[in-house]
Amino acid sequence: MQSATLKLKQASAVLKVQPKELQNLVQFGVVKPRRAEGTYVFDSNTLLTAKVAFCLKESLGTRANVLTKLIEAFQASEDRLKARKPKYVVFTCRFSPTEEPIKLGVPLRSLEQQIKQDMGRADVYRDLPRGRKRPGWQQEFLGVLSEAAKDMGEISKDEILKTVRSSRQNRRSPEITVAAEE
Repeated sequence: MQSATLKLKQASAVLKVQPKELQNLVQFGVVKPRRAEGTYVFDSNTLLTAKVAFCLKESLGTRANVLTKLIEAFQASEDRLKARKPKYVVFTCRFSPTEEPIKLGVPLRSLEQQIKQDMGRADVYRDLPRGRKRPGWQQEFLGVLSEAAKDMGEISKDEILKTVRSSRQNRRSPEITVAAEE
């Protein structure tokens, strides 16, 4: 993967997650980006590790300490995995001695491709200094938006509304059914 150094907000844009979610992974020690001048800096390896962590968190819904152990195991075998370039990485874990082990496959190669494709999103979320906005910031912002609009092509108002509505429907919580089996 190409070498990149991104700040937290840019990295969250590339990973397509909220900055607060990525910040939580960093604060709980699940993802350990390099620090430079008091700021966390994410390189391509750290982005991949964070993407794997989000996949595991989404699939298992596990606590931060278990997630940390899984990611540490992933990082310990990362060099070996890079040499083989597997399509999937399979995590096998047992949460207690009485339970059966759980196997979970993470599509490593496709996650790498997603990160490469989404690296352009980091330019949209450039880091701005705190405090007052600098002169001309509105024109610069509109310029960035118009470039993003060129990438999207011609989109009708109906298509935009349809997309927004479907996105809102997808955010609803899933239906969960609990049943006893004899």
